[in-house]
Amino acid sequence: MPLADSSRALGAVAGLLTQRIELLTGHNVTVGRPEPPSANGGIGNPRLNLFLYEVVFDPSLRNTPLDEGQDAPLWLVVRYLMTPFDDEGESDTADAYRVLGDGLRALQSLALLPVAGLQPEDQAALDPNPQQLRLTFNEAPSSLLSSLMQGTDERYRFSMCFEVRPVMIAPAAPAAYSLLIGIDYTGAPGAEAPNGGIGLSVEPTLGPVIDRVTPPSFKAGDPPVRIDGTDLDLGGLEVQLGPVLLPLTLDAARNAVFNPTKAALSGTAISASSHALTVVRTLSTGRRRSSNIAVVNLLPELDAAAFDQGEIDLQGFHLGTADDDVVVGLYRNGATVRSYDDVVNAAGAPPAQTHRRVRLAPPALPGDAYRVVLRVNGQQARQSPEVTLP
Repeated sequence: MPLADSSRALGAVAGLLTQRIELLTGHNVTVGRPEPPSANGGIGNPRLNLFLYEVVFDPSLRNTPLDEGQDAPLWLVVRYLMTPFDDEGESDTADAYRVLGDGLRALQSLALLPVAGLQPEDQAALDPNPQQLRLTFNEAPSSLLSSLMQGTDERYRFSMCFEVRPVMIAPAAPAAYSLLIGIDYTGAPGAEAPNGGIGLSVEPTLGPVIDRVTPPSFKAGDPPVRIDGTDLDLGGLEVQLGPVLLPLTLDAARNAVFNPTKAALSGTAISASSHALTVVRTLSTGRRRSSNIAVVNLLPELDAAAFDQGEIDLQGFHLGTADDDVVVGLYRNGATVRSYDDVVNAAGAPPAQTHRRVRLAPPALPGDAYRVVLRVNGQQARQSPEVTLP
């Protein structure tokens, strides 16, 4: 039966109970509020009345789908009052209690509710339910009955409570199925892919995690830099420093370190600046899995400075490119007396970022010895050599 028919399951359960109780007791059964004889639609007494007073979600089946990839149905517990009426339509007489006893015995025999033989619409609504319907009795305290039978037109009628579970209403959304992995759907039907399809690499880790980098500021050629964190001893790890990949190794103390060599961090590969640093691992699929980001500072190196024909000649490493923000300051007597940003490449073809010249804009400074302060992209060189202006 189509799952869409399950939307009528609540009404189908009422029809199922009506049919089974009438068959087992020989009494008429009505569905609705327990009303006096004039409101029962002409159905003769004695009779039993079923009143659906509560519907709750089944906690044991909540979020349980029929099949993987489908949305979970609504799994419901429906709760009824069963109220007896005698030949005169009274509900609180000895004869009415005898009718109630017949109904209770019928319910007791229906602990497992069969759904065969119902009206076609009711049959279609309940057949998709993968679990057999179960009927159990509930307590019917006077406080519950009083709260349900109140108002000017209502009066207290003794009743018994029972529930039916689980009643399923299937979702209308289509299932989220996908094609099988490892099957070549472009070839013969059901043929396996020649390479075995897509393989999923499952590892007992979420990948490396960086806690800190020591030291956080370094220049090319410095001693190895240490990285502390989690899962840094996995195989095949590398350090991604800006655009540059560097090997990550373990030193004698099993600390994760990388070596910021000048060969790897050449002026053609990277400039001095603050850079994002991550630890990456290349998976068998060729994709890279990355750690969280740490920010480190790659410093410029200023080895020598000399005055030459109205300019200051700078030599070092990572002195900046035409696209970098380079500022040179002249420092004397505890303060920077002038700064310049007109920094150009030196004549000839020296290695990138190793030889630059600073054009000294007017007015000229007094002749004296000055310390040269070099900043590239916000990072200051540790060295400040002296230069003497005439």
